[in-house]
Parts: sequence; structure tokens; C-alpha cells
Amino acid sequence: MPAPGLRRSFRTIRAILRREFLDVLRDRRSLALTMLWPISMLIMYGYGIRYDVDNVPITILDHSETPESRDLSEQMLRSGYFSVVRFARDEREVEHDLMNDAVRAAIVIPRDFAADLRSDQPTAIQVLIDGSDSNTATIAQGYALAIVNQFVATRRAGLAKANAPPIRIASRIWYNPELKSVNFIVPGVIAVIMMIVGAILTALSIVKEKERGTIEQILVSPIRPLEMMIGKLVPYMAIALIDLAIIICAGYLLFGVPIKGSIFQLAIFALLYLFCALGVGVFVSTIADNMQNAMLAAIFLSLLPSVLLSGFVFPLEDLPAPIQAISYLFPARYFVTAIRGIYLKRVGLEVLWPEAILLIVFAVTIVGFSASRFQERLE
Repeated sequence: MPAPGLRRSFRTIRAILRREFLDVLRDRRSLALTMLWPISMLIMYGYGIRYDVDNVPITILDHSETPESRDLSEQMLRSGYFSVVRFARDEREVEHDLMNDAVRAAIVIPRDFAADLRSDQPTAIQVLIDGSDSNTATIAQGYALAIVNQFVATRRAGLAKANAPPIRIASRIWYNPELKSVNFIVPGVIAVIMMIVGAILTALSIVKEKERGTIEQILVSPIRPLEMMIGKLVPYMAIALIDLAIIICAGYLLFGVPIKGSIFQLAIFALLYLFCALGVGVFVSTIADNMQNAMLAAIFLSLLPSVLLSGFVFPLEDLPAPIQAISYLFPARYFVTAIRGIYLKRVGLEVLWPEAILLIVFAVTIVGFSASRFQERLE
């Protein structure tokens, strides 16, 4: 027979367990988040974190326009390594595509390509690569070399020649010639840090007032909900802007990552993105009753998308089409594109105006909706 003290301990533990399980089941919002969390993590990480690089978008500029050059282009298409966005008409279209992130590389076939091959003379094709993402750039360069070597081998077999002339690849890396991965990472870190400060810390700050019960004291005072919201947001806006300055300076001093474009325009994009993040934080505070739910919801709605669905870690074109479509719903996608363009490509609003307009739309929509919901919940 168990001792009376031991039986009492079992009863106590059973009562606590029963109460805790009932509390968990009553809090349906927390239960739904905890059930949704592992599934969403699996989907996001399973699709978002990929080390395979395929279907690299490219432009082909065919100066030769001969059967031989078309065969090479067809081999590029059939390889599965590349996805041909378009056949450019001149160098300006090639530069436009690379600068606007429409493609990751461009293949330029010279005018005398076929003539050199027919006369058994060595020839060369030019491969222009966007080096912003050093990993993709290195892999794309290797893919191009493999396809050209296969083209030469096929030609040798077809002509029954053991010494068909080789085709040399003349590679040029644009925007990040040293292929330094830190140049790709630092702009993305800015997006993540600003989302953490703007969304997560803001949501936790407001929900903390609910848990303490101090929000009721504020509401019975002459302070209006909108005034309270502004008072809550401004400190985190200031912290985020200070963090922005710290990352820019540290990136330059520690890793040698300069800003090639306009710092003023970078600040404009950062402010627009920060308003989006603050709006998300306010929205999370209206749906979460405690800090645990606020943290889970904020991570799910802000941090994970800013890491996995923005192009911060991996190129978006490597993701499945449905996941790419979902990424358009998150402002981090547009901010990362804009800030990398300013950092690495020295472009401004003349190229990045679509991202600016979309960030304005997101900021106005998210902040307006969240502010309205915040007022409704507190009035």
C-alpha cells in the first residue's frame, strides 16, 4: 500500500494536470497556434530552405542567329538548369534585365559564332552573371560551362571529329565581382531586424499592458486609443532606425559592405517597411490575449516570412510556384529587393518605383486596418 503522503501527491499532481489540460483546451486560440505551428514550420522550411539551384532565369542575346547558335540556345532550354525569360535584341535589354532582377544571368553569343565553328576555329560565348547572390552566381557559371562542354561533345560526335574546336566561356560577374556572400546577407539582415523590432517587440509591448491590467487604467484616463497606439509605436520606430544605422555602419566597418546607391532612398524604403512592421505588430496585439500567443503569432506573421519568403536566404525563383505566389503577400519581398538594389546595384527609384509603390500600399493598408481594429477593441 502506498504511503498516505504519496497518495496525496498523486492526487495533487492529477488535479494540477486536469486543470492544466482544461486550461489548454479552453484557450482555443493558443491550441490552434500550437497545432498550426509545426505544420507551417515544416512547409516553410521544407520549401523555403533549398540548396538545389535550378531554373535559373536567364536572357539570351544571340548575335549569330544561325542553326548552331539556336542549337546551343535549345540545349540551354532543355537542360532544366536555366529558364529563358526572353531573347534580348541588344545589350541594353540585357543590362535592363540584370539590373531589374528579371534574370540572374545572360548568355551572349557572338556574331561570328557559327563561322568560327565551321572553320574549326576556337570561339567564345560571354556569360554575364548577377553576383548579388554569390551561391547562385557560382552555380550558374558551372551550369553554363557544363552545357557548353556537352554542346561541344555532341558536335564532335555528330561530325565524327575528335578535335572539334573548343568553346571558351568568358564570364563577367556584375554587382558583386568578388562573390562575397556577406554582400548578399547584410541587406537581408536589415529586413529581419526591422521586422523583429517593429512587429514582435511592438506586439509584446501592447499585450504586456493587457496582462498587467494596466491597459484598463489607461483607458479610464482621458487618453484616447489612437494616442496610446502612437505613444507605443514611436519608441520602437526610433529603436528600429537606430538598429538600421548600427547595421549599416557595422556592415561597412566589419565586413567592408558599402552602400553603392543613395542612403537617402535607402532610408525612405526603410521607413515604409518599418510602418508595415509596426502595423503587423499592432494587428497581432489585437488578436493575442497573452504574450505567448503574441510571440507565436508575430513570429508566424512577420519573422518567418521575412526570412524565408523574401529572398533573404534563398532566391525566390527556386521556390515552387504556389510558395512564390504567397511571397507576394508579404512586404519583406519588396523591401529586400529594393535594399539589395540600392546596396549592390546603385539603382534608385527610377528602377525600384514598383517596390516603392507596393510598400506604400502595404504600409497604408496594414497600418490603417490595424489602427482601426485597435480602436474598436479598446473603445
